[in-house]
Amino acid sequence: MSHDPSPASRADTHVLAITPAVRRRSLTAVMSSILAVGMTMGITAPLLSLLIERLGHGASVSGLNASAGAAAVALMAPVVPRLVRRIGALGAMYVGAALTAVAILAVPAADNVWFWFVLRFLMGVGISVHWVVGETWLNTMATDANRGLIAGIYSTVLGIGFAAGPMVVAAVGLDGLVPFAVSAGLLLLSALPLMMARRLAPRAAGHGGQSQLRSLLAAPTIMAAVFACGFIDLSILSLLPVYALRGGLSEDGALILLTVLISGTVAMQIPTGWLADRFGRFRLLIACAVVGALCPLLVPYALDLPALLWPVLFLWGGTTVSLYTLALALQGERVAGDALASANSTMVIAYCVGSIIGPAITGGAMQVLGAHAMPLVLAVVPAMFAAGALAFRNGARR
Repeated sequence: MSHDPSPASRADTHVLAITPAVRRRSLTAVMSSILAVGMTMGITAPLLSLLIERLGHGASVSGLNASAGAAAVALMAPVVPRLVRRIGALGAMYVGAALTAVAILAVPAADNVWFWFVLRFLMGVGISVHWVVGETWLNTMATDANRGLIAGIYSTVLGIGFAAGPMVVAAVGLDGLVPFAVSAGLLLLSALPLMMARRLAPRAAGHGGQSQLRSLLAAPTIMAAVFACGFIDLSILSLLPVYALRGGLSEDGALILLTVLISGTVAMQIPTGWLADRFGRFRLLIACAVVGALCPLLVPYALDLPALLWPVLFLWGGTTVSLYTLALALQGERVAGDALASANSTMVIAYCVGSIIGPAITGGAMQVLGAHAMPLVLAVVPAMFAAGALAFRNGARR
């Protein structure tokens, strides 16, 4: 790895010799921090949506508010490597956490739904720093032998945080400062394990690394997998309950289906990463895309058969998020040193772009063609990815 000439980065990124014990302690610290960040995101998303709904603004305003956060992540991600270069990896993560916490605490004080768009944008800016630097840290500490497993643990920890967030909202309620204070407090607590691991942090990548365009051109398959994951993931979370209601299920039944699907996203990541380390990450990436294309095609025929529908949704959720998990592992396998932060920021952009346009395209198709357009669109996307990735790989070999 190259050495950063800036004093701030040298002080922040000096590490001990990377022994197995150091790797474990370093990874434990960043995973703990990621869990807290995941819980914060899992709290703020439903909290803001429910408050916007309570004020009578409806789903369209909630959706636009969520898009403001995603747009901020996409816009900020290319800047993160330069921020890391200036203040170091840990400094960047502290700044991101502090900015997000301040924006969260300002929401109840603002009491203006339109100003919440500005605050949601600022939350996205802060989260993007943690997202890019955290994934770079993980890939730096992982080895080629366990990279898939580490990526799987990361996705699982983040998923657990997301799943726990709504339960926290249900426990503390929507009123007053309390839910926001809990969310901001969790985020600030995420800095504690990082402080304890300050000498274990990897040297900050981002010193003269490659541009986002070069990262995209260097690994189009990886970026396409992440784009497909964002497209499908946010479309399912947004529109599966709507599809279930139009299919004749009750509101409780629709929420149960979403719970089953999210359970698959959490439960399948570690086994998928472990299998990828042993049987080939690209091979398993294609297998997940193929299964992810078949599952939605079965959903319309299984709506009245829970014994079939639940396993299908479990697999669908698990294979969809596995596209990101395996892409992250492949990224760390192929990119190292100064280029890693830029490559990871490009992944984040690709995911956000997919998550912004996916629900819009899928929802538009449902509006024009009917409810069953949802599973059709979400089957076509992974099928196109698998076909394109195989064609690109075969062309590169020739």
